[in-house]
Amino acid sequence: MAWGAGLFAGAALLLLVWMIRDVLLLGFAGILLGLVFRAPADWLTARTAVPHGVAVMLVILAMLGLVAGVFVVRGAEIRDQANQLREEIPGAAARLQAQLERTELGREVVENVPDPAALLPDSAGAVQRATGAVTRTFAVLANMLIVLFLGIVLALTPKVYTENALRLVPQKRRARARALFADLDHTLRWWLLGRLISMSAIGLLTWIGLTVLDVPLAFVLALIAALLSFVPNIGPVVSAVPAVLLGLVQSPERALMIAGLYLAVQAIESWLLDPIIDRKTIYLPPALTVLAQLAMAVLAGLPGVALATPLAAVAAVTTRRLYVEGVLGDREE
Repeated sequence: MAWGAGLFAGAALLLLVWMIRDVLLLGFAGILLGLVFRAPADWLTARTAVPHGVAVMLVILAMLGLVAGVFVVRGAEIRDQANQLREEIPGAAARLQAQLERTELGREVVENVPDPAALLPDSAGAVQRATGAVTRTFAVLANMLIVLFLGIVLALTPKVYTENALRLVPQKRRARARALFADLDHTLRWWLLGRLISMSAIGLLTWIGLTVLDVPLAFVLALIAALLSFVPNIGPVVSAVPAVLLGLVQSPERALMIAGLYLAVQAIESWLLDPIIDRKTIYLPPALTVLAQLAMAVLAGLPGVALATPLAAVAAVTTRRLYVEGVLGDREE
């Protein structure tokens, strides 16, 4: 009877997690953002007499000032290049289609790809697309505000939530749970720092490379590459697509040079940056990362893909602490 009740409770818990998976992802994104705010605030508090709450607000103001400064200095350039990129991508895609149609295999590919305009051809379809775009925009903005609010609150009073979570754990296991929380905090901090370093390096190297190759819209393309590199494996591939399409406008050879540049930048990240970063955080094999991204894509769509890697890191640390060390007694030397 007891095992039956436990099985029912487990199934009910899994069903609940499935039903609120989007809320849980927003909460996890808030935790990550809170760590972005809290890590430099903790560093500032440890070296000065500034209280933790004041340090957090100073960090937030500094980050907002940095973003505002970037938009003041290069905002017009980013806007103009983004608009130009949006206008030129369809022409580049049409050129790619024309080149594909020169071969039999390419013609088969083009014929089997549906025309996006044919999916909603009438005026009702246009209204539906516009309504859907507005709805998605408001949903994204609302989610961003929720994540920002959670990040600020969790950064200001982290102990309130960790201590209350620990009270749900039996007293004889609280020491292990506290160690797990500390390990997760350390892992996610260094993972985020590694991502920020990697994103900055990718953006800078891509910008320099595209400028040397005299590729138009180099700055906005490098910015896209930096932002999308937050998602390992998938992000770099997606970020290379618009640059390669623009290269096709000039020539196939130029497109190959641009693709080679993106591959070289990713090689530098994989062979030089990632090994250094992995020394401070947990190593996730590429196959495990891809599987986690595929699983989260099925479970939660694009937000799940974006958060799959840190979630995999959390799962790996938790498994090591609670099962490998706690149950099997296998501790690293």
